[in-house]
Amino acid sequence: MTTPRTTFISREGTVRIPGDATFIELARRAGLYLPSLCGGRGKCAKCRCEPRGPVTEPTPLEIELLSGDELAGGVRLACQARPLGAVEVAIEEEVLEKGGYTEVAVAPEPLVRKAYLEMPAPAPHDDLADVERIRKTLGAAIWAPPQMLRALPVTLRDAGFRATVAVWDHGASGEELLTVEAGDTRERAYGIAFDIGTTSVAGYLVDLFTGREIARSSRLNGQQPWGADVISRATHALETPGGVEELQAAAIETLNRILADCCVGVDPGEVYYATAVGNSLMHHLALGITPATIAVSPYVAVSRDPLQVKASELGIALPNAWVYFLPLIGAYVGADTLAVVMATALDESDDICLAVDIGTNGEMALGSRERILACSAPAGPAFEGAEIRHGMRAAAGAIDRVRIRDDVRVWTIGDLPPRGICGSGLIDALDQMVRHGIVDSGGRLLPRQRLDRKVPPKVLDRVVGQDHTWEFVLSWDPRIVITQNDVRQLQLAKGTILCGVRILMEELGIDPSRIANVSLAGAFGNYVDKRSALGIGMLPAAIPLERIQGVGNAAGHGARMALLSRSIRRRAEALARRIDYFELSKHPSFEDIFVESLAFPHPRPSAG
Repeated sequence: MTTPRTTFISREGTVRIPGDATFIELARRAGLYLPSLCGGRGKCAKCRCEPRGPVTEPTPLEIELLSGDELAGGVRLACQARPLGAVEVAIEEEVLEKGGYTEVAVAPEPLVRKAYLEMPAPAPHDDLADVERIRKTLGAAIWAPPQMLRALPVTLRDAGFRATVAVWDHGASGEELLTVEAGDTRERAYGIAFDIGTTSVAGYLVDLFTGREIARSSRLNGQQPWGADVISRATHALETPGGVEELQAAAIETLNRILADCCVGVDPGEVYYATAVGNSLMHHLALGITPATIAVSPYVAVSRDPLQVKASELGIALPNAWVYFLPLIGAYVGADTLAVVMATALDESDDICLAVDIGTNGEMALGSRERILACSAPAGPAFEGAEIRHGMRAAAGAIDRVRIRDDVRVWTIGDLPPRGICGSGLIDALDQMVRHGIVDSGGRLLPRQRLDRKVPPKVLDRVVGQDHTWEFVLSWDPRIVITQNDVRQLQLAKGTILCGVRILMEELGIDPSRIANVSLAGAFGNYVDKRSALGIGMLPAAIPLERIQGVGNAAGHGARMALLSRSIRRRAEALARRIDYFELSKHPSFEDIFVESLAFPHPRPSAG
């Protein structure tokens, strides 16, 4: 029997791979990533693909999750379908920009320095060892690790003993010789800051001496095939033999892809330093540490300390670099939240400020220079489009804005025909439905007969279904709807965020009027309509609109700040010990506050 062969066509080229497995598994083996918010368990139906060639018959799950028109048109679920011969599958890999940030000036204080040396060549009367020769000419007590010594003699002699040294400052431990480069390369010294998110990973390549950004790139986290949220990843790590190693390899491969994107025209050997932030689980998995202690009670990290390791030890394609992982705050509040606090200067503010990363993990911090509380309010992946009938990530064709007047109007990313709806569109749609009374304060999508004469006729026509299966149609062609279950998922997500904010306020002993500024971090926070966020009750209604701002990828910016300045690195280490980590479920009124936070505001007049 001939072995089936699948050809994957992506923006990076064509990959052919033999094997009898599901398309999602074959894509994993090829290092490609099909959307799979449920980890390939046949629950999310996001791994739709259109294989061209002989494939297996639709499974019962596909018949249940896909429409008759989709199946007739050749649409299949990659977690279910398998090739029977030569098959082609096109992959539209999403490259996510995690949002901009208003730059905060950072005076570079690099941990690496470079010096150009012209040294006398060894001679009978001058028998200094190579390292001693560098040490004497440089005038510093440097030391060199074994891997450096292996390349040193050839490099020095090929350069005629005219070379540039890159030296790393270890403080009290002295200076390490990172590399020796032929000629005068003093002006070239680079670093890269990584923000390792659950959904996407961003990298920023900068000049260590000037602070100037050279390049940036963002890619989907390569761990996506094993689930959209940290719980799915932890489950795979703990229940699958070699799961931790598998997830670490996927994370490192993502970092290396970002490096390749950024280092066009830059020698990776001249990238001497990297910083990394991420939530606690991403931190552990990137380092190859089991998340077992995080995943089960009493929920503790293996280590919250800052960690510095050679890039080559992790498999990161930087031969001469150190990688510094910023410290964690708690088991479910990671270095990414620490970086957000620094980037928004919350820790230096005289006024009380709130920073919220509205995402799967929902981390937030509230406070000022006097005291800062942080917690995780895991909103789940609904805002990423998971468990939403027509949900998708923020990619071309995603509905990202919705308005209801005499009828429904939608806008899409790229002004393309709608393919689904992303997080900002979901919050907009829900706000508009609550605003017009289509969804009541308890989260019920009202039946058509209850809305007769209360909404415009064209809007009423969009309420379809019967009994408990009412849906609201946003787009007729293609048909994209908000279901009752979608409303419930979004209600749980927004309620979790509000609950976290309310409990932190209670612990700090303040009311919303004391919050001088709210920073919504991440790409999602950068693009969500602030009115809509308030309109669905995601944030306390008493917070004035003008106090809320989207700050883009503040976590990535905080990682860049630590990359450029040793003083900011010290600030991060001290701050991580100063922030109080609070576990929401331990609050005595947690259940009551959570239930109250689920409610939507009552219908109110329309706004732009």
